[in-house]
Amino acid sequence: MRDNKLVTVCEEAGCPNVGECWSQGHATMMIMGEVCTRACTFCNIATGKPPEDLDIFEPGRVADAVKKLGLNHVVVTSVDRDDVQDGGAEHFAQTIRAIRKKSPNTTIEILTPDFIRCDDNVLKVVVDAKPDVFNHNLETVPGLISRSKARSTIFSFIKVIATS
Repeated sequence: MRDNKLVTVCEEAGCPNVGECWSQGHATMMIMGEVCTRACTFCNIATGKPPEDLDIFEPGRVADAVKKLGLNHVVVTSVDRDDVQDGGAEHFAQTIRAIRKKSPNTTIEILTPDFIRCDDNVLKVVVDAKPDVFNHNLETVPGLISRSKARSTIFSFIKVIATS
């Protein structure tokens, strides 16, 4: 990870299961920098104005690391980048395509930001890159947490993207 100048959520969050996941060929990569443009109270990622533009070489470095580590499954997540026109959708797509090219047998799961300040078409950009799993965290207000957790095993959120 260090050789490729990559950040993993596994390490950033101090996950106690990191050894287990990595021994099974799984890892979670965080793209688009280490500074989030939001200040969510449930998150421990640094917030503020990101110091730089998106790194155009990052998708290739992620793909190189996935291949070098021999990952069976990779989760690609990110900080929110409200300072970028498409919220980083094209960066996600480029990362997915780069991984597919270098490691065609690795399954790719993405955990995207909400792209709340973007045009609806940005979701299509990510979906068209064909991740194996498209994931997104849903957050809720404190008054609904107990109700949503009680149904969490059956609750899912799916946004259907119409294609022509």
